[in-house]
Amino acid sequence: MMKKLFILLLVGSMIPLVCQAETKETRSAQRHELRIGYGDPMFETMRWRDEPNKLVVPMNVRQNYRYTGHIYGEYMYRVNSWFGVGGQVDFGATMFDYNTYKLDDKGNQYLASSDPRYFYDVCIMPSFRFTYFHHEWVNLYSGLQVGAGIHGDYLGRTEIGYALGVTALGLSVGRDHWFGTAEFGGLSNLQSLTAIYLMWTKWFNVSVGYRF
Repeated sequence: MMKKLFILLLVGSMIPLVCQAETKETRSAQRHELRIGYGDPMFETMRWRDEPNKLVVPMNVRQNYRYTGHIYGEYMYRVNSWFGVGGQVDFGATMFDYNTYKLDDKGNQYLASSDPRYFYDVCIMPSFRFTYFHHEWVNLYSGLQVGAGIHGDYLGRTEIGYALGVTALGLSVGRDHWFGTAEFGGLSNLQSLTAIYLMWTKWFNVSVGYRF
């Protein structure tokens, strides 16, 4: 289901652009790029899942997980035809309910209280891009992002770790000012080997950008 959603997002973002092309002249004249995009919460959906309450006993469980996915923005300066440098900010949050189940007079379990909670990650990273294939219709590239990761939660606690992003393969389509991208890679945010907030999430992402 998730793969189908990303395919639809990719196709939808590319359709208005496939009839355009970027030439060497436009690349040299439009060195600045701004883009916004969305990436999947792959790690979050695998790591954080509803806890069952099948036993008829009082208990506290975390349930009803929801995920924003990864919303990000990036600025890139194209130094030359194959190298670009800039910065990226990525945000993702996970929400859930902390449910307390109790027993009534007949021994039946019921939901006594539900406390909404959340945690989030903000990754602020310088980014580097290497474009190794130019065509009038598409550009193929890879990239690296390295910086700081901020992990916070509903109690107001924040911890700072290390953020690492990798773009294993990126596809850019567009000419003149507007363009679209689709990327495969990953994003991690950790303080240590035992304090891991994100581990290789954001496998797929799409974005829309503007060159000037």
